[in-house]
Amino acid sequence: MYTLGTAAKAAGKTKSAIFKAIQKGRISAQKDDFGRYQIDPAELHRVYPAPPLPEKGAHEHTGEETAENRVLKAKVELLEELLREVREDRDHWRRQASALTYQPAPQEAPKSDIQRPAWLWWWPWS
Repeated sequence: MYTLGTAAKAAGKTKSAIFKAIQKGRISAQKDDFGRYQIDPAELHRVYPAPPLPEKGAHEHTGEETAENRVLKAKVELLEELLREVREDRDHWRRQASALTYQPAPQEAPKSDIQRPAWLWWWPWS
């Protein structure tokens, strides 16, 4: 059983056209517990024959969809280019931030294993 909306899609008509046909008595329909029309598919297609099914691959060769596909492909290419730019910017800023935050630990001067005696405190070359 069809609802008003599914009947309209199946017949290729608007919901108001189906509703007017029900009101005029051209199509018989019952209301369910929720007040929605229930239409028998055979009754609907008696008045409105089902539209023919499109051939496989036929929709791919229409001019409108080809133009639409070209527009969508252009948008995809633009978005991919923007994504590449954003990734490059992200990598640049990441490198800059890591360069600014990297601070090597200060190294102490190596201590000599040989300690000079206290009496040589004045001698600068030892």
